[in-house]
Amino acid sequence: MKYPSIFRLLFAALVISLINLEYGGFHAQGDTTWVSTYTWEAQNNPETNYDSPGRRWFQFPESDNDVEYRKVLMYHKLKCFDQGTAGGLGYACGEWDYLTYSYLFDHTGELDSTMYNHPYYKINNQEFETDTLIFSPENGAPHDTYNTEYSRINLDIIGEVTTTINLETEQVSELTSATNARRLTFTITAQELSIMGVVPGLPIKRISWNVESFQSDLLTLRVSQGEGEWQQVYAYPVEITDLLELDLDGDEFIWDNESDLHFDLLLDGVVGVSSDAVSSPSLVEAFDADGGYVRFDGLDKISINPDLLTDLNNEVTLECLLKGDADYLPANTTIFEAVNFSGQREINVHMPWSNSRIYWDAGYDGGYDRIDKAAVENDYEGVWVHWAFVKNAETGVMKMVRNGVVWHEGMDKDNTFGNIAKMFLGSGNNDVYSYRGDVENFRIWSTALDESTISEWMFKSDIEGHPSSDDLIIDFDFNGENGTSENMNGDYFGNAGRYDFTASELFLDGYAPGGEDVGYRPAFVLIQGAEESFEASVEYVTVETIKLIPPVSLSSWEVQGNGVVLQNVEYGWPADQLEVVYNQLGDTISDSTISGEIMAIENYQLMYFGESFEVIDRYELGRYITPYGINLSLGDEGWTWVYDVTDYLPLLRDSVELECGNWQELLDLKFAFIEGTPPRDVKRVEAFWNGTYYLNTWDDHVMSHEYSPEPGEEMFRLVTRASGHGFGQGNNCGEFCYNIHSVLVDSTAIWSWEIMQECADNPLYPQGGTWIYDRAAWCPGAPVATQRFELTPYVNADDNFDVEYDITHDPYGNYRMEGQIISYSSPNMSHDVELMDILAPNNRKTLSRWNPVCEDPIVEIRNNGYEPLVSCTFTYGVSGEDPSTYVFTPNTPMEFLETISVSLPYDAPLYTIGDDEDLLQFDVSVELSNGLDEELTNGSAHSSFRRPPTWAYNDLDDNRIIVWVKTNNVPSETSIVLNNSEGAVVWSRAYSEANTIHRDTIELNEGCYRFTVNDSGDDGLSFWANNDGGGYARFKKVAGGNFTMLEDDFGKYISYAFRFETNLITEHEEILVDYETTSVDVFPNPTNGIIRAKLTGFNSNVHWALINTLGQTVLSGEFNPRTYKILLIDMLGLSDGMYSLFVSGEEGQMASWVVKK
Repeated sequence: MKYPSIFRLLFAALVISLINLEYGGFHAQGDTTWVSTYTWEAQNNPETNYDSPGRRWFQFPESDNDVEYRKVLMYHKLKCFDQGTAGGLGYACGEWDYLTYSYLFDHTGELDSTMYNHPYYKINNQEFETDTLIFSPENGAPHDTYNTEYSRINLDIIGEVTTTINLETEQVSELTSATNARRLTFTITAQELSIMGVVPGLPIKRISWNVESFQSDLLTLRVSQGEGEWQQVYAYPVEITDLLELDLDGDEFIWDNESDLHFDLLLDGVVGVSSDAVSSPSLVEAFDADGGYVRFDGLDKISINPDLLTDLNNEVTLECLLKGDADYLPANTTIFEAVNFSGQREINVHMPWSNSRIYWDAGYDGGYDRIDKAAVENDYEGVWVHWAFVKNAETGVMKMVRNGVVWHEGMDKDNTFGNIAKMFLGSGNNDVYSYRGDVENFRIWSTALDESTISEWMFKSDIEGHPSSDDLIIDFDFNGENGTSENMNGDYFGNAGRYDFTASELFLDGYAPGGEDVGYRPAFVLIQGAEESFEASVEYVTVETIKLIPPVSLSSWEVQGNGVVLQNVEYGWPADQLEVVYNQLGDTISDSTISGEIMAIENYQLMYFGESFEVIDRYELGRYITPYGINLSLGDEGWTWVYDVTDYLPLLRDSVELECGNWQELLDLKFAFIEGTPPRDVKRVEAFWNGTYYLNTWDDHVMSHEYSPEPGEEMFRLVTRASGHGFGQGNNCGEFCYNIHSVLVDSTAIWSWEIMQECADNPLYPQGGTWIYDRAAWCPGAPVATQRFELTPYVNADDNFDVEYDITHDPYGNYRMEGQIISYSSPNMSHDVELMDILAPNNRKTLSRWNPVCEDPIVEIRNNGYEPLVSCTFTYGVSGEDPSTYVFTPNTPMEFLETISVSLPYDAPLYTIGDDEDLLQFDVSVELSNGLDEELTNGSAHSSFRRPPTWAYNDLDDNRIIVWVKTNNVPSETSIVLNNSEGAVVWSRAYSEANTIHRDTIELNEGCYRFTVNDSGDDGLSFWANNDGGGYARFKKVAGGNFTMLEDDFGKYISYAFRFETNLITEHEEILVDYETTSVDVFPNPTNGIIRAKLTGFNSNVHWALINTLGQTVLSGEFNPRTYKILLIDMLGLSDGMYSLFVSGEEGQMASWVVKK
């Protein structure tokens, strides 16, 4: 007779027994060949930057070795980094829940090639069928017109004013010579202001400047005082022949008698002959418009001639000025990328990625070197920033230099550069992750520039005299006209346009007018006076600004060998291109379509075959999700998850290429080939449905798969592995949504199940993140669920059949999906029983939720014979003790490959009495009772285990234990139960008061017990990601101190077995049950709804409770057996599974199993 704790153990075992074995935890009989592949030592290596295991070749047993293997197990063993941290991110066990695939690549030796198509033309870097362009507009390059209204104050002097004087002025041409735009920034010191006669506290109302024939399309003046903010005091177009007068509005421009005055004079479209100037060395800087910049607005790129990159080997510097689009970033963008002839990345910068990190990748050697760092908005958007990306493979140093200062760097980066086949600016390879923003002065150097050199030259367009000029291999200045290639044959694709700097944008190539020793500045005369000394009028003007519309590219392509190459690039405008006139608010005033000769373009597809390649079939052996690694430790010995990969035996032969693991934890991967006769021979593995599939297009991509049996294939199995990912929209699919998955065979639905997987009972706990949340077929720190469907009863080995996989539709989320059909021979044996696992006792870490145990041992067996298994005999016990025997007869005969868990009655003293530090061995063997067992090597095994700890007072004169529980904010979720070794409930209670310490003293007789703390909210007594607060559970001694303190972040439940020693006997501790006169018989059992329980021997009112496998009461009530002989319980609304019905009355306590199907 078994009770709630055992029920829980049994069900957990059934879920994981096929995959979870561990070194030392279970030892099966039979010669075993071990194959070691990835090792901790190879990965825990600073020389490889603690890189992921990657794709490697390994030697497996030869295919012609004449050895028969009955089982192959893959031991996936993880532990945290010893020396470094996962990914260099600061956590020895990684941080996040990442997918980990175990792939096998089968090299078939067959050659194939893929037919590709490519459009003959692309317009704006996009495919099309038909379109029209104008290459020579009648009115010149199209443009938009922006109307902006400006106003200025005109002042008439009607009262007393003060006028400053300038000493030693001279007429110069440097300040007003013709240019598209000029910016003059200068300072008049407080001392100079005093000498000039500026009156402190009196408003400066007019600035006059003696000029000759001066004109500016827009003159803007900004001023600031000391460390104060800039304020704009004038903005208006001007045209004057001799004296320029700038009248200022208001009283805000007043000198404070202490500060310097700073001026920012912006001149757009300036023309002049000469002007009065004052020499002001070191206090003036000028900037003139000289060319412009390029703007990428998505789907644009500029090609970089790879022939110019052949000098790249050990060193490189790539630099440019960037101003990202603040309306778009951060997003997944690439500012430039270069790949080698195998398509592998050699150079790349994400500026930034959607997580606001900037990534710098350089050099490929099985993987690329990378450094990255989190950035803020001013690093990548809205303002011009100079960035240089530097690598020296000889020293192993990579750097990101921001505005001349090292912003981030990494060491041990020694991958050199291979031959570059393609490189683009403004986009990644294959037109992905297009950049959005402005770029100026893009350069590539074949040397690693130091930061002092970068800083000195970063704002200079003319680099004549640069100390590394001989190493300059690419220099894009973007000074040409739209519709032309960049210098050095940089072709434009898309509609990236060149734009001139306006005066307010100028910051490059600063100089001192007249030379550094002279530094001419405007000889401004400042006129001051009170408000009443002036009479003001307002003047308005509307200024038209022309903005050219960049053309689109028309590229033509031709087939060359196994690819396509560019023939030509032309530039034109769509025939329906509009020229728009906008007002100051951005509203359209008018528009018109451009005119000119229209060219109609009909497109067609180029067909070609890619390069021949070997056909390599990929098979997934298993899938794992890494644990949340913050504050996690996997111990010195690590944790092992074991996968049964016997189905892949034909592929695990000779030289095998594998790919497994990632950089989150250290991986040790071994394979055990166990000799013997398998239940059936694996004939073939066919893989399909392998990829990432989105729910909104599932039916379009996950198609029905037809399978064609081959001679010798008699039995078939479908293996699927679907893990859901993505959340945050709608139903939070696919990670957190309760989808129904179904498998159809020849269009008939055979299996359906709900995909969500319980995670709060994960044996690897606690973890650093949201490890308790149920997820779609996976949990952090656990294998992804694998479904195995026996197709044999539903198909004919002589006919083709098809399988289909359906999921409840949802507009969001995706599944990483693998589908395989395994074909087999007919069964190899008529009679055989295999001992699959010893679930208890066992010190395997993945069974640690319930081990060590007080209860009877539990094992799992499988019928490997074609004939039904009707009875088998177990021999078992602690090694060195007299063995026990038990004849097991299943309720119904076990069919071929059916598994079942069996509880073995056992009460040997050494099982639980003794030191809990001793490592003991538990031996089990099983054989068919009829003596017909055909494979004797698979029926014996042993497990290693430790006893439960022993609790006792020093002189055994006390038998009290204090159950000390502090509840959290939600006490109703917490309950606690104490069972004895027979599973009977000795004591239990629930809680109702929040944040309260509860102290219960119980008295126990000598024996073995189990405490279980349950949390109905699946979030333990403490969890970081909720509002439940914190609690704890402890078992204390009466005189002080603890027997033990339980982990409080335990998820669904925590269970703890112990042995209690005492000389005392408590009258009320144990309720004796007369099994001769009392009984509880349940029928029908199993049930799909209402059960009837016949109570025998109970003559007084009883309390009954239906308890699930977690020890939680799901139904309860009172019953009078004297009035009614049959107790009716409606289980229709309960989940399928096993339950125990407890009946308690004056006559004693009885329990019975109930199975709900």
